Amino acid sequence: MGKASKPYARLIRVSTTREDGGCLFGATTKENWERFVLPDRQNRVSVGNYSLLIDHPDGWMLVNAGPGEKPPLSTDIARQRSRSSLTRELKQLGLMPKDVAVVIYTHLYSEHAGGGTHMTSSGRVMPAFPNARYVVHKAALEEASRLTPRNRRRYRYDDYEPLVETGQLETVEGSAEVCSGVWVEPAPGPTAGHQIVICQQGKATYAFLGMLTPTSMHLAASVNAAFDWNPEATARTKNEVKRQAALENWLVAPVGRDEWVRAGELESLAAFSLGKAPAEEPQTRKPRRSAEPVPAAAAVEEAAAPAATDRVAVPA
Repeated sequence: MGKASKPYARLIRVSTTREDGGCLFGATTKENWERFVLPDRQNRVSVGNYSLLIDHPDGWMLVNAGPGEKPPLSTDIARQRSRSSLTRELKQLGLMPKDVAVVIYTHLYSEHAGGGTHMTSSGRVMPAFPNARYVVHKAALEEASRLTPRNRRRYRYDDYEPLVETGQLETVEGSAEVCSGVWVEPAPGPTAGHQIVICQQGKATYAFLGMLTPTSMHLAASVNAAFDWNPEATARTKNEVKRQAALENWLVAPVGRDEWVRAGELESLAAFSLGKAPAEEPQTRKPRRSAEPVPAAAAVEEAAAPAATDRVAVPA
């Protein structure tokens, strides 16, 4: 098995998606979100698509697999996203698909789960990680299997059916410990069965938030995507996650940055993204062209030991 360098929880930006600004920011007026990011001529803004690679003693773990390399179902989708770099990123770390032992999905949107399968030269779709068990929430699988006019462009059956056929797809309900020190926790709102992934190494706790906060502006409970399954549930979930993250000093991602962000910085980051607070460091006057704020340069220090709370709790 290949061996990558530290850190234990490595955030990987695998592609960039161009989303319609009105869909991405929902009920937030364009006058407000346009101060945060300028759209292109088609009213689209760029959003980073992230995966998480965990260097676990039981084997390499991957959280979300990006859009993958299967041909898009329509030319519209092809124009909306860049090519996935996940395979290349793993190879640069000395890893092959066979080295991945577990794949966890926070949800089954094709933009984030498509890379879990690949198409062979004969046109057959197979698991991209042949030795991995795949873990998804039961409700997320049920939603992906029941397409509606509202969600059908977000899912495709060959992202998960080949995994069912090979017996590699496992479903969970509620909180579950996938491997020692790695949990999934329900985080409803963006999709039915949406979940976040929490992992621990020593005193450090990392939380991968999936689709909860596609940009730092979405850290505010009032900013939610129009395509969310239940925007009100998303807002409640974000508040609960931020509260516990602050209590336990989590490192969280993705929040529109290519790095982990300490929980104590989330409120100030949200305020700055909404234009309600000055930047911590001097910023250029040139408007941003991407929905991701400029990454901070400070290195992530080891987080404090977690404290027990009653919501989105990490099991003992």
